[in-house]
Amino acid sequence: MEHKEMNLFELCAAMFNGIGKAIMWLVYRLGDMLRLTYRQWWIVLIWVAIGLAAALYYARPDNRIYKVDAVARLNGVTNEMVNQEFQLLAKAIPQFTNQNLSQLLGVDAELAATNDRFKTFDVIDLLADSTIDVVDYKNKYTRMDTLIRHVPNMIALQFRTKCPARVPEMQQAILNYLNNQPYFQTLYARHRANLEREVRFHHKQVEKLDSLTSVFYYSYNGKEQLQLDPWDDGVVLGRREIELFLEDIYMEMRVRDVADAQLAVCTAPVVLRSDFAVNPRAINGPLRMAVWGVLIGWILGLMVAAWVENRKSITRWLKA
Repeated sequence: MEHKEMNLFELCAAMFNGIGKAIMWLVYRLGDMLRLTYRQWWIVLIWVAIGLAAALYYARPDNRIYKVDAVARLNGVTNEMVNQEFQLLAKAIPQFTNQNLSQLLGVDAELAATNDRFKTFDVIDLLADSTIDVVDYKNKYTRMDTLIRHVPNMIALQFRTKCPARVPEMQQAILNYLNNQPYFQTLYARHRANLEREVRFHHKQVEKLDSLTSVFYYSYNGKEQLQLDPWDDGVVLGRREIELFLEDIYMEMRVRDVADAQLAVCTAPVVLRSDFAVNPRAINGPLRMAVWGVLIGWILGLMVAAWVENRKSITRWLKA
């Protein structure tokens, strides 16, 4: 069998030719749909009206759904652990007595029924400057990419609600659910103990370096009089040779301040950097739902119209 080779130009030409044919096929099909709409306009109009009414009913104010987001700091626990526990909320089954959302979170059934879609997302530090740059809501930053830094001790939490006014209750319930996990408590206690030891160490290091800057601590024998040196704003008692260790002191103080800040926010295994925020744009907003309702109604109307025009042929085909 003879095989014909194709160069790059011929391959590109074939691809463009195929794309052109596909576009023309879509244009012809759209023309057929418009002609069918014109011929059976009353059927299509009825279904468009039905779709629009159903969409607006779904987008009524008391049924609107909002996304709720927050970024949490993890103390001792990992992103994977929090994700596993959060997935239990997403998989909660209302019919089960021991695995429904109301039982897991300790909230009333009415509040539990208005919340769903519990998800977690990675927090990305693109510039590697210990600052959150983006939350990976679309999961497009893979962990295999070593150029992208996934913040290991932070995670984004999200759920959907129909009752924004009761989000603070859900926030407290979610924090209680996560922070009361026994394994989380064990890891948190060990992490906080390590932080406390680190803080004590850095404070002692600053004190030691500061003591080394004073000649008094290692050369003053108690018999000499302390020298009064003039200064711009007064006098200095004794000699303070701080230039020798000044850079080391500043560096250690910066490290100490970072450790102090970490200990200050280490109050629980999972701590929110800010409260859960409700996205004011509803997922099922009236404008968006109206567009979808009209589109779906139009398609259903075309299907019914096509059946009306070809009902005899369809009946003969079914009976054959």
